[in-house]
Amino acid sequence: MRKSAVRAILSTALVLTCVAAWTAPLATAADPKEAKEKLGAKEKKEKGDPKLGKQKYVENMRCSACHGESGIGDGPAAIALNPKPRNYTDCAVMSKKSDAELFKVIKEGGPAVGLSPLMAPFGSQLNDKEVWDVVAFIRSIPNPPCKVTAK
Repeated sequence: MRKSAVRAILSTALVLTCVAAWTAPLATAADPKEAKEKLGAKEKKEKGDPKLGKQKYVENMRCSACHGESGIGDGPAAIALNPKPRNYTDCAVMSKKSDAELFKVIKEGGPAVGLSPLMAPFGSQLNDKEVWDVVAFIRSIPNPPCKVTAK
């Protein structure tokens, strides 16, 4: 078998395994806008450490499996995903995402904010401080950083 075929099969298996394991406790918000507003107050107080966030981002390929180590959505599992994982360096998109939205999608998964169910919830694996650290790391990926316009 060719290396590319083996890689595609292994990537697909990794994605399916991860999605199955991580989506079991899927939490969905009845109104993503309302949930976003509730998190807004906490966001003003909470700021994470990007260095600690990077550790959690790459640990066990938790985020990097899909989003890639450089955050452009090119992780080894991304080949089998549709829609493709978010590119954190795309400021046209990322500037419209508040830290509270990023926190919620990491903690509760894509469906909690009206996104893909393939974005698994990590609230059972990361505490709130660790999620804020990952948010801080994601914000540190683009160089220069994206100017956040979302409220």
